[in-house]
Amino acid sequence: MDMKKILEDFDDAYNQAFNRGDAEGCAAFFTDDVILLAPGQPMTRGKQAFLDTYRSRMRDSGGGTHSNELVEFGVEGDMAYQVGTFAVTGATPSERGSFVNVLKRQPDGTWKVAVSIFNHDRPQDA
Repeated sequence: MDMKKILEDFDDAYNQAFNRGDAEGCAAFFTDDVILLAPGQPMTRGKQAFLDTYRSRMRDSGGGTHSNELVEFGVEGDMAYQVGTFAVTGATPSERGSFVNVLKRQPDGTWKVAVSIFNHDRPQDA
């Protein structure tokens, strides 16, 4: 199993869904009981809360282009983690930040994010 390739393909497909404004497409990469820790918001659990958060993010990004860069990862059995950076460019305001995902291998062999935390980078002049 080439976990780096799995995560890169995962990120590519996720970014495509985000860039289409497809919150449901993004949600497909997350477990039904996903725990989401988004910046400036209380922790949420579940697909509906994920969808609510992502619909708002997509509406606020106004058609920006989302990208991820894999920084580090690891896998142990049916659990994996992913550390990376993200950006939404071409939007007002643009976004840059970092994220950590905890993934679980599903019964069909695919991987889905069970816990996701992301943070925005602090503006240079703050």
